[in-house]
Amino acid sequence: MSPTTPVNWYLEVPSLALAALTYLLIARLVLDVAFGTGGRNLVFRALRAVTSPFVGLVGAITPRVVPAVLVTASTLVWVLAARIVLVQAGAAMAIRRMMG
Repeated sequence: MSPTTPVNWYLEVPSLALAALTYLLIARLVLDVAFGTGGRNLVFRALRAVTSPFVGLVGAITPRVVPAVLVTASTLVWVLAARIVLVQAGAAMAIRRMMG
């Protein structure tokens, strides 16, 4: 089997989706810090439309006193934690496969 063949595609696809979400959240965080959360530009609105469901989920479990920028940052932390879990699951599956 070729080393470039995606053996664990069911782990790779969510990992790539989480990587894309990570980059979008970083862009939203940078834009929110640089220009504030009140941007009405097309780029701001598109970025918020894509990331708002995830930020909303984290915002639901975050206390209301936390500023919006920190809710976005904590969403980024949760997404990175999910990627770590995926990597660990892939490593565990590889070890299991090696052991027989």
